[in-house]
Amino acid sequence: MKADPAIRNLILSLTGTCNYVCAYCYAAYHPEERMPVHMALKAVDMAGKSGQPFILQFTGGEPLLAFSTIRAVTEHVEANGYPAIIQLQTNASLMTEEIAEYLKQHKIAVGVSLDGRPPVNDSLRKMKNGNSASEATIRGIRLLAAKKIPVGLTCVVTDSNVKTLPGIVQMAYYLGNVRQIGFDLLRCQGRGTTLHPAEPQDVAMAVEQCYVLAKQLEKATGIHIRFSQLEKIRKIVSGKACSFGQCYAMRGEEAYITSDGKIYACSSLVGDPAFLLGNVWDGMDPEKTKQVGRFIAGAMHDCKVCPRLSVCGGGCFTRWQGRDGKAEEECAMQQTFAKFI
Repeated sequence: MKADPAIRNLILSLTGTCNYVCAYCYAAYHPEERMPVHMALKAVDMAGKSGQPFILQFTGGEPLLAFSTIRAVTEHVEANGYPAIIQLQTNASLMTEEIAEYLKQHKIAVGVSLDGRPPVNDSLRKMKNGNSASEATIRGIRLLAAKKIPVGLTCVVTDSNVKTLPGIVQMAYYLGNVRQIGFDLLRCQGRGTTLHPAEPQDVAMAVEQCYVLAKQLEKATGIHIRFSQLEKIRKIVSGKACSFGQCYAMRGEEAYITSDGKIYACSSLVGDPAFLLGNVWDGMDPEKTKQVGRFIAGAMHDCKVCPRLSVCGGGCFTRWQGRDGKAEEECAMQQTFAKFI
């Protein structure tokens, strides 16, 4: 048995199946089968045995299609006293009162994917049955709100919705229980290869508009909504986080587990054998994990020598991958948020 590196970020892709067909889906080519419960528990034990705190995120596909596995894993974590911060990333369309109550009782943090006001969101995120994705997602968020469960919104940004980004801030205040917004700039993997990243100047303008609007609505409502990227920058500037602190894969501390038990360095690298680190049964190959970490660090050289690194914290390798040069729109977003620290 190989000695596994300590895992700080464990992501379980419970199923590659989804009831949505999103234009940019990174998981479009992930294995569709449901992860067996015993495999999910084995993966959690792999992370939990170090005794160190770790993030455990349920994702997919749509993880609520495998809610029974979520329950089994959560209760396994609790029974073993693992120091895990449990998160769920969902489209919320399958949310029920029972599920919402379970998430509340077991302190599972909820992130919901939403890309703008309904017309914009529905242009990028569609249900397989043809119904409005926005209607189903909003219904799910409202069920969470009824249980007083706060949520974070994840908004994928492409050239088609960047100029409408203030709409996601409006939606956040309209929904009432949103406490954080994160902008996920397009990665050119999966179906994302058919779309185009937003222009840097458009990203900078949209980010500034979103921040100003959020401050205006906070003054009117008393509700403070954080921006994920701005919070990261504030932690770096205050010394509470290091540069590239968000990239667990660079440090060999991330395990993305597909539903067939393979371990990859990152969700956006699934299917690429260069980033396959092992499997649940044999563990992560320490040498391959270090090799991948060194490769990612080397690929981010331009970030490392940038004079703004000490503020922005560095970019995301999977956004740079397959692009000529760096992802300029990411630099524009980070530099704009840095103005507001």
